[in-house]
Amino acid sequence: MAKSEIYRVGLIGCGRIGSEWDPDPVPGTPNPFPLTHAGAFTLLPRTQLVAGANRSSRRLQAFGRKWGVQALYHDYREMLANERLDIVCIATHPELHEEEVIAAAEAGAKGIFCEKPIALSLDEADAMIETCNRAGTLLLVNHSRRWSAVYHKARELVREGAIGRLLTMVGTCQGVKPNPAWRADEEGPLLHDATHTFDMFRFFAGDAQWVVGTAARRWQPFPVEDESLSIVQFKDGVTGVAVVNELTDYARFDIELQGTSGKIMLGSSGTGLWTSVRSATMDRESDETIDWQKLEPGTFPAVPENSSIADAARELVACMDEGKPVSSDGYDGRAAIEIIMAIYESQRQGHVQISLPLPSGPSPIHLLREDGTF
Repeated sequence: MAKSEIYRVGLIGCGRIGSEWDPDPVPGTPNPFPLTHAGAFTLLPRTQLVAGANRSSRRLQAFGRKWGVQALYHDYREMLANERLDIVCIATHPELHEEEVIAAAEAGAKGIFCEKPIALSLDEADAMIETCNRAGTLLLVNHSRRWSAVYHKARELVREGAIGRLLTMVGTCQGVKPNPAWRADEEGPLLHDATHTFDMFRFFAGDAQWVVGTAARRWQPFPVEDESLSIVQFKDGVTGVAVVNELTDYARFDIELQGTSGKIMLGSSGTGLWTSVRSATMDRESDETIDWQKLEPGTFPAVPENSSIADAARELVACMDEGKPVSSDGYDGRAAIEIIMAIYESQRQGHVQISLPLPSGPSPIHLLREDGTF
């Protein structure tokens, strides 16, 4: 497509991240920091939001009024057949992603902007990737921190050696799923929220080598886990430790990057950089001076405020124009849930170490239910 042409965009799923999180737009005053699919693609000059599909009439009509969209459908397949869409946004529950991505690619979409997690099993993810590859459709999975200016600056600092050699990443993901409103039949805190944690582990450390972990149901009435503790070993020698649960009454998402001479903290607890400094003390037994090192707070470089979802949408358009890969594609989406599937499998086999890559297959959640774990 010529770069002067406009991409026609349709949205499947007009709920929270699809449309609702953004305030009503003010005519003539675009919101530079949108939070939703609709807001992101409405902001871009090369895209036009022309259609939406949602099973709920209330949400569908609210979406149409909010964004001035006339083509509204309850059946997304009818929308795909009628609207000649260039880009399809998918903001539905993950158990629907496989059929919706495949249908959009087969209908001729040039780009698909799909919410995380990519799917609920490796089989589903593989089918989505294969169909998009065959159709020549660019698939972007919205692991939003991939487009965060703060996380990019942190990776730059790590690569420059600001904290020495990266040793360990500690991810904490607690109380983020909007319980009890969110459905949890197949998607516990690992898939719903910690997919971001494991994607960020890969963002900083590359591909994982093995996983050992737990997935337990302590007291929440979910047919999935409400707590998980895991260790992920990466091929470059970095270790990731993840604490994930839906047991706290507060929400917390943090990643701490620990290096040989400093650390970086990212997330809801704030952003910070600490570096080690010499702290010479006298050893009382030998009367010798010992060079201890201690962490002292430094200054994390200032970065411009940005909208991750708008930058992801902008990247998708640019990559469609130029035939380039996106920052979080179907393989990245699969790799994040592969770590989660390995945690489930480690739990199922008695907390043993599970080597990666995993073969394709259904989710081990169903086997854990048969075993009585869930």
